[in-house]
Amino acid sequence: MGFPHLFAGSLWIKLRGAGKCEREVSVRVRHPSANLARAWICAYSMALLSPNVRGQTAPQPPQFVVHGTSRNCSSITQLDSALSTDYQAFFAGWSRQDYIDAAAWSQACAEFGWHIPGRPRLPLLEAQRDKALGTMGTGDESPMASPGPSLKAPRPSGVAPLDAPTQPESRHQALELPADGSPVIGTNSTVTSHYKDTLFDIARMYGLGYEEIIRANPGVDIWLPGEGTRILLPNRRILPPGIREGIVVNLPEHRLYYFPKPGKNQRPVVMTYPVSIGKLGDSTPLGQTYISAKVEHPSWYPTQSIRKEHAERGELLPKVIGPGPDNPIGDFKMRLGFGDGTYEIHGTNKPITVGMASTHGCIGMYPEDLAALYAQITVGTPVRMINVPVKVAWSGGALLIEAHPAVDAPHENSKPTLDQLADVLRDSAQHATVAILWDRARDVLEKADGVIATVGTQR
Repeated sequence: MGFPHLFAGSLWIKLRGAGKCEREVSVRVRHPSANLARAWICAYSMALLSPNVRGQTAPQPPQFVVHGTSRNCSSITQLDSALSTDYQAFFAGWSRQDYIDAAAWSQACAEFGWHIPGRPRLPLLEAQRDKALGTMGTGDESPMASPGPSLKAPRPSGVAPLDAPTQPESRHQALELPADGSPVIGTNSTVTSHYKDTLFDIARMYGLGYEEIIRANPGVDIWLPGEGTRILLPNRRILPPGIREGIVVNLPEHRLYYFPKPGKNQRPVVMTYPVSIGKLGDSTPLGQTYISAKVEHPSWYPTQSIRKEHAERGELLPKVIGPGPDNPIGDFKMRLGFGDGTYEIHGTNKPITVGMASTHGCIGMYPEDLAALYAQITVGTPVRMINVPVKVAWSGGALLIEAHPAVDAPHENSKPTLDQLADVLRDSAQHATVAILWDRARDVLEKADGVIATVGTQR
């Protein structure tokens, strides 16, 4: 049948079945201001590409020297990675003072928002210190010396704690799939911002990407949301269509879903994370593939085309960038089986890009998200890359839709169409009779904000 006629109010229809990987940053500031101070803050924020820039009166993020190297909060992920993977080379030659300095660094950065639920740094750091100094010593201490006092360090002078809501339990935990077979998971919630928060801080804390939180909160300034602003956290989602196994990445929503194989007598679960995808001209491939290799602390080998692109801008890239804070692919990568193996799922040293179309075709993740996922994935895990801008679900007789900007062949964003919705409905409704609030459906597609909405009922 053709597309149904449009009526005022609601509509009754009968539906029948019939290597890439280096990032470019393009930060969109929705509401520029003529105020010089605000303009300076935005310019400073984008220059540093750090989530630690806050309100005008907030203190600057702390700087520390640990084992002779200057450290800030954006490099705290190196410590997290070393602690979680037992990467002893990172701690080579550390003295007891180095561990004390690292504790102060860890605590201060946690209070600035750089913390990982379920991964307490100080206990892990204490265990690492005991392991290293309790058996080895470091020159100024006896190998059998007592491990010494706790590493709990006082907050440095001038460092204010992050006054933000408690993080949700699901930040790095699996969500049980509904027992009734419903594809709807998670819940939406709201938080209240404070003067020193940025929208990006809140997005990262609650497992959301850049575009994801912006679309759900139109009109809110990403750098200066302001004191008392209500921020919507769109964490209620419709699962992507198709088989639920391994990794599924839906490009239009910039999101990865991982369906681990359940053990005996275990309920199936899902874990989901925001991701970056390929930018204009560097498409992320679609289709079925698998994890072909896993690499910790990888080096990055920019392709000739990437080096040429940077050279045209006056930037000379080396042929290889080793592990460390300058490596744009972070501390972990998982190679995909596509083509010649140049497509990967990896981290980033510019976390603000997560949730954007910003890579050369790879899938980018927050460092802490990738560390959590990497530990669970084995070589051979299936990976499915899809392009589904409109998802639908039935819940208690209600028709729900979730819409995202479509990603076409050259990866240009556009609004999903009514025809796309009709196609999805034909597949999902089968022989059911559905009453659709057509004006409501049109509005949801136009917004394409990823927030689930009810647009009809099943009769």
